[in-house]
Amino acid sequence: MDFTLSPINKMVIKAGKDFCERIVPEIDAYMAEHGDYPPDLLEKYAKARMLGFDVPKEYGGLATTNFNLILLIEEFGKTGSTCFLPLLMNNSVAETICHWGSEEVKKKFVPPLCDGSAWATMAFTEPDTGSDPKMLTTTATPDGDDFIINGCKRFISMANKPGYGVFICKDLSLAGQPHDSTAFIIDKKSPGISCSGHYELTGLDGADTCDIYFNNVRVPKENILGKQGQGFNVLLRWISGERIQQAAGMVGVGHQAYLEAKKYSMQRIVNGMPMGYMQGFYWMLGEMKVKIDACRLMVYNAVCKQDAGKNFDTASAEVKVFTTPLIQEVTRMAVQFHGSYGYSKEYLVEKLFRIAMHQGVVASSLEINKTIVGMTALMSK
Repeated sequence: MDFTLSPINKMVIKAGKDFCERIVPEIDAYMAEHGDYPPDLLEKYAKARMLGFDVPKEYGGLATTNFNLILLIEEFGKTGSTCFLPLLMNNSVAETICHWGSEEVKKKFVPPLCDGSAWATMAFTEPDTGSDPKMLTTTATPDGDDFIINGCKRFISMANKPGYGVFICKDLSLAGQPHDSTAFIIDKKSPGISCSGHYELTGLDGADTCDIYFNNVRVPKENILGKQGQGFNVLLRWISGERIQQAAGMVGVGHQAYLEAKKYSMQRIVNGMPMGYMQGFYWMLGEMKVKIDACRLMVYNAVCKQDAGKNFDTASAEVKVFTTPLIQEVTRMAVQFHGSYGYSKEYLVEKLFRIAMHQGVVASSLEINKTIVGMTALMSK
């Protein structure tokens, strides 16, 4: 497969690099002071034409490819900033609604996700489950033309921001059926919704991650995404794309960690010469570069399957299994390059190491993805 970048691909990379150099430091400064995203963050992305990548123009999108999106995300990954998470969420949820939604649903809910006026959320995880739909306790009870939602969702990104969320609930009208979860699009400012405070995370500094509580929240039936009983299918397809996007960001994280290690190795003088010329260190640099290049090719392969309309569930799980330990090791090696300085918050590698740790547990755990890949291998010819 030829991964030669086109002029448009290169334009996306250039635009992303420029945005990350000029605007992301301002965003990070706000987040450091307030512990949250700037309220106009999505407007900045919309103005820079970074929302609605894989969304038709009639719904406010750019009608471009997921490949272009992951090129952009890699540039954001190099900054070590958490500000790329809302960018991922708005793009992925808008595409998900376009894939599963009726014409009325798409016209109503997708344009605000593309123009930056609504913050997107996707929510499945609960206090007692993160992958098993049979364990869901957030319920949807039919009541005339509506459903009444009750329960709690945990670790939900952008939960307390104005906009729409796709929430996977146990549909009590399907009680006793094997597939009883349904996806609902819910306005996060609906009466009966409340949120916890932000979780303090090891990495992802300033990320807006909360619990969201539903107390008799009324949702019209026309807000069902897909069909009743398809909730877990909606989630699985969304999270397959999310894994690829996450991995692209982590390739950027790993690449920047490599560059930081390389720079430091030429600045630090040991026995009269740059540390990088010592065999042990340039072997490490070589190993880091090989890992990053391999991870990037895995991401490209998976996203090309997505853009071609092929099944990409297993490919995205393979990307997660492959890239997670490699990028985490690359960032660890970058910290080691810097010695005690690498453990200091004054150096970017410390932040890159912490952000890399999230890949193993966010957007489905590493172990779940090993299960997906292994079961697919067993069932394939």
